[in-house]
Amino acid sequence: MEREKLSSRLGFILISAGCAIGIGNVWKFPYVAGQNGGAIFILIYLLFLILLGIPIMTMEFSMGRASRRSPARIYEQLERPGTHWHYHGKIAVAGNYLLMMFYTTVAGWMLKYFLDFTFGWIDMSSP
Repeated sequence: MEREKLSSRLGFILISAGCAIGIGNVWKFPYVAGQNGGAIFILIYLLFLILLGIPIMTMEFSMGRASRRSPARIYEQLERPGTHWHYHGKIAVAGNYLLMMFYTTVAGWMLKYFLDFTFGWIDMSSP
């Protein structure tokens, strides 16, 4: 079975951006930035995004290319005998399930607010 590939570099960039940005940055980031110093908060956020995000992303891409496996199976393929890195794969899958619980809850709130606003179910005149 042939491995799936993205058809363009733009597709890869858009998928990577979607994974990196996430709902948390769109939903809560402006509020947190405004409450915690504005521009300096954004500069510190970008600094840590570069210092932590790029090395982790590079490591994940390297491991994916080396193993040609799913994120859950990467560690089983690449770990040395006697090490316990395969546990990290199981923890990562569990973390993804927890993250999806958060995203579905926030997406539900967003849908409810949109419908309330669209159909006038919210009284916008009262504070």
